[in-house]
Amino acid sequence: MPEVQALRALAVSLVVLYHFWPHRLHGGFVGVDVFFVISGFLITSHLHKELLSRGTVSLRAFYARRARRLLPASLLVLAVATAASWSFLPMTRWESGAREVLASTFYVQNWMLATRAVDYSALDDAASPVQHFWSLSVEEQFYLCWPPLILLLVAVARRARRADPSALVLPGILVVTLTSFAYSVYATAHTPAAAYFVTPTRVWELGAGALLALWTRNRVRPPSRHAPVRTTHLVLLRWSGVVAVLAGAVLLSSASPFPGWLALLPVLGTVAVIAAGATGPGDPLGRLFDARPTQFVGLVSYSLYLWHWPVLVIAPFVIGHPLRTMDKVLLIVGCTVLAWLTKLFVEDSAQRWRQLSTRPLATAVIAVVAMLAVAGLAGQQLREVAHREDEARTILAGAASQPCFGAPAMLPGSGCADVFGPAASVAQTPEDEPWRPDPACQPSGGAPATVTCRFGDAPPTRRVVLIGDSHADHWRAALHRVAAVQGWELVEVLHGGCPAVAAQVLTFNGDPIDTAECHAWGEQVEQLLASDPPDYVFTSSFASAYTFAPDGQDAFETATQAYADRWTAWADTGAEVFVLQDIPTTDHRQVPECVAQNRADPLACALPRDRAFPPDPARAAASRVDSPGVRQLDFSNLFCDDAHCYAVIGGALVYWDNNHMSAQFSRTLAPQLLDRVLAVD
Repeated sequence: MPEVQALRALAVSLVVLYHFWPHRLHGGFVGVDVFFVISGFLITSHLHKELLSRGTVSLRAFYARRARRLLPASLLVLAVATAASWSFLPMTRWESGAREVLASTFYVQNWMLATRAVDYSALDDAASPVQHFWSLSVEEQFYLCWPPLILLLVAVARRARRADPSALVLPGILVVTLTSFAYSVYATAHTPAAAYFVTPTRVWELGAGALLALWTRNRVRPPSRHAPVRTTHLVLLRWSGVVAVLAGAVLLSSASPFPGWLALLPVLGTVAVIAAGATGPGDPLGRLFDARPTQFVGLVSYSLYLWHWPVLVIAPFVIGHPLRTMDKVLLIVGCTVLAWLTKLFVEDSAQRWRQLSTRPLATAVIAVVAMLAVAGLAGQQLREVAHREDEARTILAGAASQPCFGAPAMLPGSGCADVFGPAASVAQTPEDEPWRPDPACQPSGGAPATVTCRFGDAPPTRRVVLIGDSHADHWRAALHRVAAVQGWELVEVLHGGCPAVAAQVLTFNGDPIDTAECHAWGEQVEQLLASDPPDYVFTSSFASAYTFAPDGQDAFETATQAYADRWTAWADTGAEVFVLQDIPTTDHRQVPECVAQNRADPLACALPRDRAFPPDPARAAASRVDSPGVRQLDFSNLFCDDAHCYAVIGGALVYWDNNHMSAQFSRTLAPQLLDRVLAVD
């Protein structure tokens, strides 16, 4: 079936082009959906054929075949990616990369990414070299469950005394496929970030291929490639399928609610191409499908998929600069050669190894040993991370006691030397994480979810509430120090990726968010403050990252007014409202990585001030509010001078990632924060 190999070539080409040029081919990720349909079609074809010939399916033989087909190449790539990341990537990527290698080794990577996708604090993590293994995890979980499902349907049919034991396979798979599709539509609408990765939202795509396999075997005899029958409707079907897949690649983007019903475009397109079969030599697509380059790319598509992403992630650190167009072209050529070699000497060799092909138990033992070896390599990397973190704690403990550590170095007349010199430590510790739990804080429950922090045994002198998204969260380290000194009770009401305003927010950094949930949370916050007004409210927001729905005016003006109205409403409850203006942005750079790569010269990671402050409706709103109860606190002068905003100040790392302030720097802001609050009192 050359059309299947051609579809593989199309799928891997779309994915590779999308990853190398994400702003050119916005929807190239649909290539993964094409792979899912193909896998469902081929696996179900093999299983159904075995069922018809033997009356059952051998699970041992099936899993042994899958292991020989998939594990050698995937484990090789995981091992090489781990070693390469250890050698070339900065230490800031080691821990997350090693954990993803572990998840990928045991094919649960998609669930790890789904968990992180609903955790706003992880949305801006740098991509690991094995992040693309999420789709392989979905397929492996499908392979694990699909044969038992078919055997279950056969057992039910036999128990019902059906003449044909396979009579329930088609209707059973149809029910599973439709159920998964319904759930995919629902989950994409309600939890879009996680829905992209989890298996239940993707099973219907593999199920579509499975249904096609059963339908063609039971109802239709596909035209043979040796005796093609060219008919107009088959040509039209094939062309329509290719156009549908390409349309998805061109029209969709990361902002599209996907998979959901939009995934019907690449899924049904793939089904159409396979269903059309051979369309005859007069069809130009037939000649393209049969062309040797097309068939070659399809042949090496699995290995090409495996290699292209780690090469793309690691290459900039090897060559020392961001990838240029010619770099990317050469890397794609190199990945293709690497894929071909892997196909010849790894994939094919494992398939031909007689000791494995005739002994499923031997295959299982070797597979487990190889998986444990890769897991051990990742575990060793995690141990090295822990060792580096211990060293960093010791260094930072000494540095933090110095008067010029962090923000105080920026104060006029501080007398601090080398304010923008090397960081005390480029290794980050868990204590530097902005949202690290504090033992002084306990969940308070209710709606919205709150956390109450109490410092000391005496009755609190003030009741203080911190409200906002993760850019309010990263002020916690400073506020906790102030609260401990002043004896405050601090209540945290935080929701990552949601501004606490009434206006409808549509996207965050171009990605769709749960608009209804954000709106409901904002209303709950207002009710909380109205029912039990605090003494102080502190709030901040990553306002420049949101896109708001316009409400009779342009979106920026809508957002500006929404912030001003909400702060005024809070002040009307009798609370003093302190608006912590957002910190300088980083132009989407992973700042700790930059500092790690430029240890001797962190000034290379500084950003011109005029690029560090994009249009910000919250900043605009601060000048519009005329309520005496709303105060603006702007600490820009402790991050920037007149020309630049800095990545390292007074030996402290300013940022945790590509937009959040590190806790180590936040803590150094506490004295200035307290001074400005006391000035109001």
